[in-house]
Amino acid sequence: MNLRTLTCCSLLLFAVDAFAAEGDPKNLVQWRPGLTSSAQPDAAYLKRAKAIGYDMVINIAPPEYAEAVENEGAILAQQGITYVNIPVKWSDPSPEDFRVFTELMKNATKKNVLVHCQINLRGSSFTFLYRVLSEGASIEESRARVLGVWVPNPTWKKFISGVLAGAGKKVDFD
Repeated sequence: MNLRTLTCCSLLLFAVDAFAAEGDPKNLVQWRPGLTSSAQPDAAYLKRAKAIGYDMVINIAPPEYAEAVENEGAILAQQGITYVNIPVKWSDPSPEDFRVFTELMKNATKKNVLVHCQINLRGSSFTFLYRVLSEGASIEESRARVLGVWVPNPTWKKFISGVLAGAGKKVDFD
């Protein structure tokens, strides 16, 4: 990673931390107006989701992890918020998982969407891919947002690279 990239990532981390309000989920990333990703929000945050402005919440972690909020879908449904769970396996993300995610996102173009998983590793990776491939976002700018949360491990580097390669694009997370 070069000095410019490190500086960009440092500024992005500062910006994310500076704008995170108390009670916000960890690793909250604003990708663009109307699209946010984060770690698992707590029940109190989810109960305020409509007031915050969300219309849809997509959870891409399997529902049985320790930090999962019991009845997340019901909490959101009571507010009229669409909830979808795509249980992406941490050790085996698939192009089909991403295809389903992409279809959901394409049908939610006028909605304010929160994408989350346990820590925002899956969430930031899927959102990165969606922004780059479906919305034409800058790979470097989007890459910096992912790096503000984590450096993808070999499994996720391979997954991200494979999805991008299928569209004739590439990225380097090293």
